[in-house]
Amino acid sequence: MKKVLVILLVLAMVFGGVVFPKPVQAQKEFFLTLVVGINLYQLNGVSKTADVPPVIVNGRTFVPVRLVSESFGADVSWDNATRTVTIRSDNTTITLKVGSKTATVNGKPYTLDAAPYILGGRTMVPIRFISEALGLYVYYEPQKRVIYISAKPSYTVPGVTDTEIKIGTFSALSGPLAVVGVPFYHGFQSYINWINDQGGIYGRKITVLVADDQFNPALTVTAVKKFVEEDKVFAVVAGLGTPGCLAVMDYLNNNGVPFVYQGSGSSKLSIPPKKYVFAVQPNYYNEGQIFVKYAKTLGLNNYALLYQDDDAGNEGAQGVAQGIAKFGGNLVYKSSFPGTETDFTPYLLKVKNSNADVLFIYAPANTSIGANIVKTAKSLGLTQKIFLPYSYSGIVATAGSASEGVYVTGWVDFSNPEDPGVKKFFEIWKKYYPNDNSLLYSYAVAGFVAGEVFVEALKRAGKYPTRDAIVWALETFYGWSGLLAKDISYGPNERAGKYSMFFMQVKNGQLVKVSDWISVLK
Repeated sequence: MKKVLVILLVLAMVFGGVVFPKPVQAQKEFFLTLVVGINLYQLNGVSKTADVPPVIVNGRTFVPVRLVSESFGADVSWDNATRTVTIRSDNTTITLKVGSKTATVNGKPYTLDAAPYILGGRTMVPIRFISEALGLYVYYEPQKRVIYISAKPSYTVPGVTDTEIKIGTFSALSGPLAVVGVPFYHGFQSYINWINDQGGIYGRKITVLVADDQFNPALTVTAVKKFVEEDKVFAVVAGLGTPGCLAVMDYLNNNGVPFVYQGSGSSKLSIPPKKYVFAVQPNYYNEGQIFVKYAKTLGLNNYALLYQDDDAGNEGAQGVAQGIAKFGGNLVYKSSFPGTETDFTPYLLKVKNSNADVLFIYAPANTSIGANIVKTAKSLGLTQKIFLPYSYSGIVATAGSASEGVYVTGWVDFSNPEDPGVKKFFEIWKKYYPNDNSLLYSYAVAGFVAGEVFVEALKRAGKYPTRDAIVWALETFYGWSGLLAKDISYGPNERAGKYSMFFMQVKNGQLVKVSDWISVLK
């Protein structure tokens, strides 16, 4: 039963769901995705059914000959007398004979590891041999036994040459939020540098154009339009900040430009799903629910909530309300505040005098405000426990000793410093940015994960990356894990990435993991 459920989940994530309308590109593409042992497959993002699923024979994957050949547009003929199949495409002619390990390509003989055979009335042939003879590229992902086959596109792909893939990114590299933006960008760029130093992806180095938008969405819009219209980037990856990401997501989607990973938890990025926009970080709505669910496990039932009056803050507040509806508890004090607020004493005196057990602070877009609230709360002698969103993983650096005892959510687990992925992250980050503040590692982690997700999609897209191929490749992520990225999933109608988080607490100046993974789905 467990195996059946796993297969059904794979089918749902890899092949099921909505097929998005194609906003811009009308050029011919070929991107085929198959799973060993499963009849369903995808051709250019559209689900189809094969009579016979791919199977493994002598370590080689066999498929019905017409599945790949005719999907690609080749002609297939069968000679029943000689039991020979012939495939013709452009200037290529391939012949194979059932039961024989000898095949020919344009008359040149090749020896196969296993001979073609008949299964369910279909002629089964080795998929890699056929594909590569037709000039296609094959990539096999062993984690889920998924096969990706792509063709060289019949048009020029923006930002892609034989030696380069050009992408854009934006972050706050100056201004008050540079404390987040600089390590975020450095984490992303360090991973890209590491990939490039290994030769890149299929011989292409990744060139990153970076814009300093200072967390100002007006600057984000200007920079992203320049990326697309003048610089002709292939994709935009690792944009930081809810305001800027929301300001450009529709523009990028409508222009068919992949927007992979946003340094934001806004659910608007993934709900409703947009074809070219892929979020990763848990959204603020779910995080607000997780605040309440964890508070209940600590026996805390009365909650105070301070939240910034912006998209992110309001979403978190809605999540807290939904969490109370689902998991119980009482909201005894609630107040929003403007992003220009500097004096939180009046708010915190009301919290202090309330019957609250815990104070939820929801201002993920402005960590300096949260640090100010934490320091003011400690100076006023508040005894309530304090919960902060995951963007505050650098709270020790920004609030100092006042952060002691504060709780912060997390979605990348650093609780085991000996974990190979954790050790590799620090090795890579510090190699390229040795002077970065180690206390701000969590912001670098976010950028690093963005690089991991994008590069994995490039690998799956194969030697001939196109913008739609990146989309189709990402849609095959089902529980994918990298060095730091864990359990990332997408599908044709799914763009959220993650639904679970854990809690850390500042103890002796260090963030220490204090909970298991907590999911809003359970």
